[in-house]
Amino acid sequence: MDSESEARKIIRLLEAGNLYAECPCPGCGEQFLLKDADLFYLDSFSPNAKELYKQQLEELEAYKKRLREMRKKIKQRSKISAQATNIGFILERLVPCMCTFPFEPNDCRSLFDPIDYIIFVGLAETGEVGRIVFADVKTGKSRLTKVQQEIRSLIENKQVEWSTYKPEAKK
Repeated sequence: MDSESEARKIIRLLEAGNLYAECPCPGCGEQFLLKDADLFYLDSFSPNAKELYKQQLEELEAYKKRLREMRKKIKQRSKISAQATNIGFILERLVPCMCTFPFEPNDCRSLFDPIDYIIFVGLAETGEVGRIVFADVKTGKSRLTKVQQEIRSLIENKQVEWSTYKPEAKK
């Protein structure tokens, strides 16, 4: 007797009797009659099991499709984000030339990292600095980085110093 016919014989015996099994689901432990379990051997499913199997395959295909769509959207978002970042970098460099920029472009000195500009207000026009402004350019929904927030806090708390460095000449 081959293994498939042996398996079918065992299944018929299990379905004929009043044998119970315990659900293997964690925490469930519910008991059920084996004849209600739609037992099968390998891929010789019962009609009910065939339908459940078909449903599972369809759900799996739908899930794969959703994953592909999500990956596509992630790639698109990444591309858009990279473009926005690049546009932001370009805009940072051009902003002093814009007519809406509130400072004299010739007063601006660019750093770009960690902040975009130090502006010496009045320097270009009068040759005298009336005040010094630390400025950063932000586009869209971008926000100050943690380091930029710390710099802003230091400036607001007047924790700014002057230092002069004179390198010693070798003797």
